[in-house]
Amino acid sequence: MTYSKQNTQNYLVIPRCCVFLLWIVVLALCITALFFLWPLNPEIEMESLIVKRAKVHPLPPLSVDVSLSVTVKIHNKVLYWMELAEVDVGIKYRGHKLGHVETRGWHVKGWGSEHVFGELEFGGLPSPDVAHLMQDLAKKRVHFHTAVGVVGNLGLFAFHFPKIFKVKLSCEVLVNTKNHTIVHQHCVEKVKLKKPL
Repeated sequence: MTYSKQNTQNYLVIPRCCVFLLWIVVLALCITALFFLWPLNPEIEMESLIVKRAKVHPLPPLSVDVSLSVTVKIHNKVLYWMELAEVDVGIKYRGHKLGHVETRGWHVKGWGSEHVFGELEFGGLPSPDVAHLMQDLAKKRVHFHTAVGVVGNLGLFAFHFPKIFKVKLSCEVLVNTKNHTIVHQHCVEKVKLKKPL
């Protein structure tokens, strides 16, 4: 009597539902990694605009000296750090440019925020605008137009990315001069990417 040896092989059978769940998990991990690693531009917010002083010179021609304090919050929404080469804040009243504040060399950590402070003093408003400004200050509400420009680049650990971003935030701001708060602001953001020089 002869016996023949049969080769037996074990196969692992994975149910279809487990394969489907595995693909769901992989897809979720990819989306999460993309969410945390995809480079985003900074989020800019005009946090405060305070009229510190307004001194009227009644002798002709009518003029006023105004001192403003401005605070801009720059928030980094991603893991990458941001090197801000330039932060420029300009302010207008009734279409007349009052001036601007420029600062350099800000570093924002991943998922971090920085507050940029500036002081601005100006004079030389046209006489009709001086009268309007005095009326607005008497009502404790003043409309300003602000423009915040941020230029910088991203990096991760010790690596710098070659792309340089430029973000400009233009806002119509209504300021309460009594309690020094921003009552309302309507902002429009523009983003540009450019190659390093």
